[in-house]
Amino acid sequence: MTIFVGITGGIATGKSTIVKFLQKKGYKVHDSDLIVNKIYSHPNKKLFTVLKKIGLSKSIKNKKIDKNVIRDEIFSNKGKKKALEKFIHKEVRISRNLFIKKHKNKKNKIIFFDIPLLFEAKLTHICHYIILLYAPKKTKIERALKRKNINKKIITKILKNQIDDKTKKKKSDYIINTSKQKKHSFKMILKAISNILEQNA
Repeated sequence: MTIFVGITGGIATGKSTIVKFLQKKGYKVHDSDLIVNKIYSHPNKKLFTVLKKIGLSKSIKNKKIDKNVIRDEIFSNKGKKKALEKFIHKEVRISRNLFIKKHKNKKNKIIFFDIPLLFEAKLTHICHYIILLYAPKKTKIERALKRKNINKKIITKILKNQIDDKTKKKKSDYIINTSKQKKHSFKMILKAISNILEQNA
């Protein structure tokens, strides 16, 4: 049996850092953010059709997608947000199913799904275990502000659109505070993996 572990967390909680660490350790990780970025950076006709259909034509410029326009639009329009997410989630699900088909075998006792909106997208049922990466709000904001094309107003909107940490903690099997040193996060993720494997030995 291959164990499916979901890794999730709000904005700027260190998901990418943990994913890279796990991959260096030889674990197979399906990175939802990476797939979404590929969808936008290499748009196909299906995406263009969806964007035009839901009123996001402004985001299409010279056959490229302006994610900033999309972000501004969907924050103020729940209908557009829901319609776009439906398409994106479907594409990510197809990619994840192919990943499972490829890596669900005797060689891999455990595989990971990095899903930032795991709870929001109601995907807890596909995971045997859930690891929540957590950081205090102040830390998340400070980290996020270091990114390009983002400000405190946008970060606040993103946080409002995500389920609160208190609720996520109740639904998670393991909680890792990533506001400490990276070494601590790495130690805790390996401890969680060891515990999961022991439970399923």
